[in-house]
This record gives sequence, structure tokens and C-alpha cells, in this order.
Amino acid sequence: MLLRLLSLLRLRNGFRLAAGLVALLAGGAAAVPSATPPRVVVFGRTTASAEEIAALTAALSPFTIVDHAAEAEVAIVWRGPAAAGSAALARFRARVPALVVLGADPAVWTGGATELSELLGASPGETFRPGAAPLVLSDYSHPITSGVAEPPVPADLRLWSALTADTFVLQEATVGEVTAPLAWIRKTSTGRVVHLAAVSPATWPEAGTSRLVAQAVWWAAGRTVPGAATRLQRTVLPDAHPGSFALTFPEGVGACLDPVRGGLNYLWAGEFADLRPRWLTKQGAPARLDGPVWYRESAEPAWRSQPGGSAAAWQFRGHAEREGAPEFHSLVAGRAVTERLAAAPDGRSLLRRFQVGPGTSPLWLRLAPQAGVVIEVSGARREADHAGFVGEAAGEFTVRLRRTDGEAPR
Repeated sequence: MLLRLLSLLRLRNGFRLAAGLVALLAGGAAAVPSATPPRVVVFGRTTASAEEIAALTAALSPFTIVDHAAEAEVAIVWRGPAAAGSAALARFRARVPALVVLGADPAVWTGGATELSELLGASPGETFRPGAAPLVLSDYSHPITSGVAEPPVPADLRLWSALTADTFVLQEATVGEVTAPLAWIRKTSTGRVVHLAAVSPATWPEAGTSRLVAQAVWWAAGRTVPGAATRLQRTVLPDAHPGSFALTFPEGVGACLDPVRGGLNYLWAGEFADLRPRWLTKQGAPARLDGPVWYRESAEPAWRSQPGGSAAAWQFRGHAEREGAPEFHSLVAGRAVTERLAAAPDGRSLLRRFQVGPGTSPLWLRLAPQAGVVIEVSGARREADHAGFVGEAAGEFTVRLRRTDGEAPR
């Protein structure tokens, strides 16, 4: 049966991909040449259904599949490594702790539930909803889940509980008062782990499953997820006025813009603002940030009439989206100001572009020099930790904030 299915896949997808699946189903993997995608090694086994093999082929086709874990950047673990793969997986984790775990099953891990809990930050339980009726499906807008219209949910979904403080739930399902996480991540300074708990033979035929797996691999490797968009959410953020903006870039930069003080409160190393606490608490807890803050400004007003002078009159006039990028409009000392933000591909810089309308009042933006950050100004005068636009005609200037250290402490 398996050989016949693989023969069909050779005709449909080409010999190279089918050969990779022969090795994968035998517990290894074959090389699939690619220029930039990460190198991936697969642990565990799949079932031999045509649908599952075809879906797995589609999910892994963008990546370079390698035979040896020592050559890989990301490990995919299907259900579990079993005894034969445990030692190799342990060696991989000691070198590069970047994992995508699919439908983890404690029975296929040599350390059982204890090993899984330590790795995934959650404790495995029994079946979530045997024969239960309609679900409420929640998605919290992480790049891994982008483009997935409806999370896949198998009937035999395992219930995971006791999630640790460093886990971030990306998707979950709810029946009555019981909630089951479908996908979550853990991110530390040394590595990334993704668990797609809802991936099973029953959900492989769904288009969303293959997309989730592929996007999880990109993210676990520390690369930008292809097609992921910049996200703008107005919410309650830590150390900011209510109604501030969480602007998250898929390159790995998060920004808090405060429309009360008219400035950038801080930047953090992440692409996700976790709004789940807002929905789980009666008082609406602030959103969680998925990485450390690496740039921070004071709580004073951002604009001045002169360097070190009094605050300039400032009014927030809303935001819009142009060509997929958000822009923020304000009136500063009677002059229209539009700000657009963009992240560098390496996730270590934020570029603030300002367009200033005509007017007689000079505008001075307060800067916040600090360790581990280089501030570069172009198109404006720099004086006493301020960037000044002093011309009366309309024009523009830019401020670039570039992170130079590893991860600045909060």
C-alpha cells in the first residue's frame, strides 16, 4: 500500500519530494535543495494514508529536508520521537532548540508526560470534547496562524492544561466552560518551540493544517513568515495609556504607540502582542509582550517647540492604512504630521518616517538615547537629544532606531 501511494506521489509531485517522504516515513529525511528556507529534520512517523502523505508533502515542500539532525536548523517531531529517535533529538535540542511538535502524544516520548510538560510548557490530559457540539474558535493573530481562516480541530483533541507563564496561546477551542489550546509557542533567548496540538491524521487533509505547519517551521527557524502582515491593534498595553496601539511587524519588532503623549513608548523584540489576557480577566489585563523591551522613552510629551522647551500643542487625528502599512496622523503646533513605521528585514531596526505639512512653527521630536540602541536622524537637525524640523515649507525626515546588543533587559 505504502509503495503504491509513493509511486502516485512521484507522478504528482516529482521524484525529489516523493524520495524525501520515503526517508521520512522510515524515520529519516532526504535533501530537498532550496536557496533560503531552513534545513529541517523530521522525527517520528506518519500514518500511511494518501491524504496525510500528500498534505505532509505540501507542508514540507518549501524546505530543505536533511538526513542528519546535525545539519538541521529546525526539527519537526510528529507525535513523538519514540525510543529510536530520542537520543538524536536530545543531541539536536542541545545544539539548536528549534522545534515544531505536531500532535504530541505522551506514549511516544521516552520521558512520557513529564518530558512533554517540561518541553512544551503544558500538561497533557485526556480527550477534550468527545461528541461535543459547536465550538468557539479563537485566533490571537500571530504570524504562524496568518491566513488560516478556521483552526483545524479533530474530534479526539487532547486537552492540555497548566500552561506555564512563558507560553503564548495562538489558537484555542472552547465548549461551555472548558477551553483547550490548539497551538502555542515558547520563546527563550536560546530557542523556539511550537506545538500544533490539533494536527492529526484527521486534520491533515485540511488546507489550514499544511499552512500552519509550514509557517511554524519558518517562525521556529527565526525567519520572517512569508506572507505575514504587519498587525495593528488598539488595546491596553503595559506602561501606556488605555487605547494605545500595538504595532507588530513579522520581522520581529513590536512597537507601542501612545496617542495620549504623542510618541513611541517602547519597542520590544517580538512580532506578537498577546491580547488573550484581555478576554480571560474580568478587569481586562494588559496585553502580554512576547519579547524583551529594547528601547524605551519617558512618559513626557514627545513634541517640543524648541530643544528642551515646553511641550508643543499636539492632537491625535487618527490612523489609516496605505499599501498594507499603517500610518498615524496628528496636528503638532498647527502643522499636519504623518508618521509611517517600518521594520528592517533583520528585525533589529525600526524606521520612523515623518511627513510634515507647511507652517511657521518649528517642530522638535524628543529622542531617548540609551545603551544598546543607535539613533540616526536624516532630513532634520539634531540638537540636545532632539530631532528638529525647522523649515516652514512641507517636508519629511526620518529617525532610525537600531538595536546593537543582544536583548536589552526590561
